[in-house]
Amino acid sequence: MRNHMQINPSMQEIIDREVMTIKEAQVYVEEKTGMKSSLFYDCVRPLLSPRPMAINHRTNKPAHFVVAKEQVEQVIFSMKKQIE
Repeated sequence: MRNHMQINPSMQEIIDREVMTIKEAQVYVEEKTGMKSSLFYDCVRPLLSPRPMAINHRTNKPAHFVVAKEQVEQVIFSMKKQIE
């Protein structure tokens, strides 16, 4: 039987990484902001680079689009500043 940490270990792994796949970035943005896909598609998706430098952990294959975690954090920070 798997415990909660084994079912979803990827969130902490995503937080610790420097680059994220497209799906990991979307989940990260949604969890950090509480917003759904609109923030991701409007602000983060244009930052994606077509470089297979991260592993898609769902398929265990190289991800074709990745984004730097620092860029995602900057987008989240700027969106939160606009809301305040």
